[in-house]
Amino acid sequence: MKMFSRQNVFFVWQDLMLQRAVLKIILGVMALLMVAGIFPLGMVTVGKWHSLKDFILLYRYEFFHLPAFLFLLGSALQTNAWVVLRRYRTRREIGLHKALLVIVLAGGVSLWVAAVGGLCTTFAKYIIYPNIQNVHAAFLYVPHSGDKSSFPYFLVMYFFITAIYGLLFIAFIDFGWNRFFAFVAVIILAVLDMFTVHMLPYLFYISERTAPVWTILLLIMMMLVLVYIICLSSSQKNYYVQDDLL
Repeated sequence: MKMFSRQNVFFVWQDLMLQRAVLKIILGVMALLMVAGIFPLGMVTVGKWHSLKDFILLYRYEFFHLPAFLFLLGSALQTNAWVVLRRYRTRREIGLHKALLVIVLAGGVSLWVAAVGGLCTTFAKYIIYPNIQNVHAAFLYVPHSGDKSSFPYFLVMYFFITAIYGLLFIAFIDFGWNRFFAFVAVIILAVLDMFTVHMLPYLFYISERTAPVWTILLLIMMMLVLVYIICLSSSQKNYYVQDDLL
């Protein structure tokens, strides 16, 4: 598939490197806040997690992980730059570029969160609280023996959910929304889930026990539909006269 050609991935990597200062700042802030989660700094952290998954979701996905990702995506999204326009022959290819940017960034953020979370929980287990006997004590990463959930599956869900929200963000912008309003709209959609269908808890915690294969296939289909929408909307844009395509 052309979208995943080596050249396209290289172009996406170039765009990310152009914004590496912002990427380092935001990823660094995420890491610092996650490190704070292993210390008893207040009621927010005390007794809130007993596993790596719980630790990663210590700060709610809707209010911490998703906004940070959208800030990263927004900083890397520079489709009106001449360097981007010179790379591709058609508007559809620019749409594919934006979609691939979302997917690569979502994958990188997922791995970063997993790595920082794993280091924090290991540090808590062996350095901060090495003598705690109760394996379910706060701040101690010893998964329950009866827990059948798989962290790799959780990480896959984290990637798919983050990528889908990122593609929605791009789609809103392509349909003429201001970047700020697109950002707010995506956050509102995620927050509304708390009070309506509760899909995020289902995907993170329940779907592995009920229908893991069908869940993954459904999320892949959603991503493909959003990629198609982005390509379709991009083909209607005039990238050479618009001053700002944010």
